[in-house]
Amino acid sequence: MFQILKNKSVFSVGVQALMAGSVALLVSGCARNISPHAYSDATVGEATRTLRGTIVSVRTVQVGPDKLENNLVGAGIGGVAGGVLGNQFGKGKGNLATTAGGAILGALAGSYAEKELKTQDAFEYVVQLQNGEMRTVVQGMDIRFNPGQRILLMIGERGRSRVVPDTGGY
Repeated sequence: MFQILKNKSVFSVGVQALMAGSVALLVSGCARNISPHAYSDATVGEATRTLRGTIVSVRTVQVGPDKLENNLVGAGIGGVAGGVLGNQFGKGKGNLATTAGGAILGALAGSYAEKELKTQDAFEYVVQLQNGEMRTVVQGMDIRFNPGQRILLMIGERGRSRVVPDTGGY
């Protein structure tokens, strides 16, 4: 009887750890803001170079971490939760194996979950500048520009570029 209560208690702690980890993952795993309307506070007051151009092409792309191992928060939370849940099964060396297996599978699942939370759709614009030079910019889907549309390409001091509508005349 005591063993069953002990296991239920450990299981309850495991479920609580999994829920707390999920909340932490949701909060920390948010995708970077790639909107053309968003500015970092570090760039406020910074002069940008602005060039006139025309959209040549547009396509939808995905932006997110390119390596699974860049998702350490998800891997850590998933590993702990998987280890706690895996510890509920087996005895002796079997318990060690299920704990380790749960931790490995949990870390992998958590890493994939964090990668998915950080991935977002964006537009890739190819812009032809007035001098004939071509530039490619990827940014959020707040505004969709169409081929032939006149735009302004804004290039910040640190290299961040954005495409905005050209509401002035040529």
